Amino acid sequence: MRCSVHFVLGLGTVAALGALAEASTPVALPGPGPRARPDGYDVVRENARCEQCHQEIAAEWQSSLHRLAWDDPAFQSAYALEAQSFCRECHAPEHDPEAVSNGARHIGVGCVTCHVQGEQIIGARSISASAGHHAVAGDARLATTSACASCHQFDFREPQRALMQSTVDEHRASPYARETCQSCHMPTVEDAEGHSYRSHDFRVQGDTALLSSAVRAEARRLGDDGIVVSLRAGRVGHAFPTGDLFRRLEVRARIDGDGGPIAKPVVLARRFAMIPGENGPTRIQVGDDRLPANGDPRHVELHFGEEIRSRTVQWEVAYQRMDGPMAQLFGIDPAKDEVIVARGTWSGERSQ
Repeated sequence: MRCSVHFVLGLGTVAALGALAEASTPVALPGPGPRARPDGYDVVRENARCEQCHQEIAAEWQSSLHRLAWDDPAFQSAYALEAQSFCRECHAPEHDPEAVSNGARHIGVGCVTCHVQGEQIIGARSISASAGHHAVAGDARLATTSACASCHQFDFREPQRALMQSTVDEHRASPYARETCQSCHMPTVEDAEGHSYRSHDFRVQGDTALLSSAVRAEARRLGDDGIVVSLRAGRVGHAFPTGDLFRRLEVRARIDGDGGPIAKPVVLARRFAMIPGENGPTRIQVGDDRLPANGDPRHVELHFGEEIRSRTVQWEVAYQRMDGPMAQLFGIDPAKDEVIVARGTWSGERSQ
């Protein structure tokens, strides 16, 4: 018998729960590993049991970057160069460094990572056990930004002057601070039977529409040989791009289509420098010209070195996970990996 996906928000199965419907003690929110598990708990087996009942949700999760957190080729390339334990703690939180078998790392951020804490199955609301359904201990925090914070904001491990990722702070500074991460990244959808539930594909990468909605851009002429592209954060609850420190926007333009003169591209990103320290070099952030969460504009000047009057200028903004040299080092084709999030045409005195 397949469980109804709208009935149970939790995605794990722990037989010892019985009829538990409320969290008996405070539980930990999802976060980096290693996770506290009962003796003999088989993470891979229990995660598979979640998938057997919650098939629609499991199918979404299977294609998500949570599922691929460990197996993602870009991450694996980076990890091969710098295999640090704190990388593994977020990308493979179910991995037990003391275990003989490491199969748990391949589930990435699994069903059990968010929905099984200690010996309890956790969901945003309590559900009593019934025939064919396990109980769910309610924890309203699971439906809030707090559930995402531990993995999406953290410090560099060595002494630093900046966060490695600052998405939660950015969210607090945005016009959408009262909305949850889940409202964009886990939108409400319907299953085949018409029941509503939160999507578990954790949409970002590969969702061109979502990425494009994060940017508002327009262009105007600048002198005789250039244009200014003005950009603001759109419907996005954090700086854009956020997350990994290598993510960036590249603003570029050319005259008269393919084969025409190209302006030197401008990159918007976080910038870091290494300075000497008592315990070795320390990384500091020396610049950040991403689109800020509060909606302040960035004005990007692009020059061609020749007259553009009466000519057509095509401009675009590309979202990139990393720069070209890093992409090549990781075996990634930059042209195929980037996403165009805004584009337009300037002709004469008109911008389209």
